[in-house]
Amino acid sequence: MAEEKIYTIPLREAYKKAEGKRAPYAARLIRSYLQTHTKAKTVKLGQELNKAIWSRSIRRPPRKVRIKAVKDGDIVRAELVGFEYKEFKALPKAEKKGAKEKLMDRLGPKAMKKEEEEKRIEGKETKTESKEEAKQSEKEETTEEAKEEKKAE
Repeated sequence: MAEEKIYTIPLREAYKKAEGKRAPYAARLIRSYLQTHTKAKTVKLGQELNKAIWSRSIRRPPRKVRIKAVKDGDIVRAELVGFEYKEFKALPKAEKKGAKEKLMDRLGPKAMKKEEEEKRIEGKETKTESKEEAKQSEKEETTEEAKEEKKAE
């Protein structure tokens, strides 16, 4: 059966750490507090609790937090008082774009057309153009061979 209990967890210990490490340390403090008080092996923090810890950035987590902890077997699910527990997963990291990609995104399709025109003017061929030209030249060769065969007959 699920046991519910409300805890007020002090996080003043987090302020003894360097500014850039406070919010993650506050989350670790919450986990360790709940492990000792509920005797659970794993502690899962809810989405709203995580938002509350990180609400004022990494440097200034809250001084204390009121939490509703629900224990199911060896797992404790913790969430801020007044919210239902929601599991969440961290978003995957987005790939960083280079300067050229950023510029192309900003300028859009007009810039791409202009770039293609400049390449054609300079005599540089793109891969797709060279493939299409190769196909056309093959067709022309086959038609020329067919004409030569007809003349020979």
